[in-house]
Amino acid sequence: MFLITGCGNAAVPAQEPPAPTEAESNTQPSGTEEKVAENTAVPTETAKSTEAVKDEAKQAEISDEAKVTDAAKEAEADALEINWDDVKTLDTPITMYAQKQVNIRKGPDTQYDRLGTLSLNDEVSVIGECTSLPWKEIKFNDDVAFVHGDFLGTEKIDLEALKAAEEAAAATAAAQANQQQAQAAQPAQPAQPAQPAQPVVSAAGTLFIGDSRTCQMRAATGGGKCGWICEYATGYDWFADTAIPQADPLIGNGTKVVICMGVNDPGSLNSYANKVNEKAAEWVNRGAKVYYVSINPVDHPYEDKTPNIDSFNAQMPSLLANVKWIDTASVVKQGGFVLEDGIHYDAAGNVSIYNMIIRSLK
Repeated sequence: MFLITGCGNAAVPAQEPPAPTEAESNTQPSGTEEKVAENTAVPTETAKSTEAVKDEAKQAEISDEAKVTDAAKEAEADALEINWDDVKTLDTPITMYAQKQVNIRKGPDTQYDRLGTLSLNDEVSVIGECTSLPWKEIKFNDDVAFVHGDFLGTEKIDLEALKAAEEAAAATAAAQANQQQAQAAQPAQPAQPAQPAQPVVSAAGTLFIGDSRTCQMRAATGGGKCGWICEYATGYDWFADTAIPQADPLIGNGTKVVICMGVNDPGSLNSYANKVNEKAAEWVNRGAKVYYVSINPVDHPYEDKTPNIDSFNAQMPSLLANVKWIDTASVVKQGGFVLEDGIHYDAAGNVSIYNMIIRSLK
């Protein structure tokens, strides 16, 4: 994960008001009240009957309120009830490993309670999987729980290889940039004029939040004087639990927040939309502007993601509020962009996509 500050005037986030305390329960009469009651005359049979009627009415009212409360609780529980018909039990448990830090939840959705957390390369036993959702059922503390399947793999992450790949990508991008600059400095040949390198548009005051594709944009462009919060193999949980808390204190008047998330978990469309709208309302109120970038195309061996990515891009613009949609995917689909491994673009492609984004910031 990388964090570069210096993007706009940082605003100190407003502190949340303290949580309201629960209403105090009815207390018993004080000792003085009891003494006064002892000195009063004994009520008549008629008075006793009236008091009894009032007490019965009060008890009936309390009982009705309790029934309403119980019904509400039951309705809430039913709304989050797991559809076990959608959970397929595996014939043989599969050992898998967390590809990043990810939450363990009570059910197959981010609305279910969080039971714990898996750290990178933690081992779990997968005993089932949802047929219509990308969630895996696992053994957890002698019970069952669920983890988003996009963040589990059959092999551990090679941390040294991951670091080396990132450094190699940065070195390749720097070498290509130097080569392009050298070519641009050479005099043009009459038969075949040299093509100047595509310049990187600087955008101080801009903060990018995203996954590995965003990390590679940063490497290819040299940062472009922007701020960057990004990490490999990340999805909604990282975005909500890590990226937003890191970004929040950096965002102030004039900051342009650019969100590039979803390629790893396009099925989390509604979760992204709800969280982005929630934070955008705060950030816009501080004087910032918020942008969401479309998910750019993928290729083999990730072509199975294409239907969900297309659905994500088609629906997200209408779900966003106080957020501007930047459609880079339609331009990339026209061709001319190279996918090195089916999901990550080469340095030239990353520079082009970055420049498209920066030129859309208004």
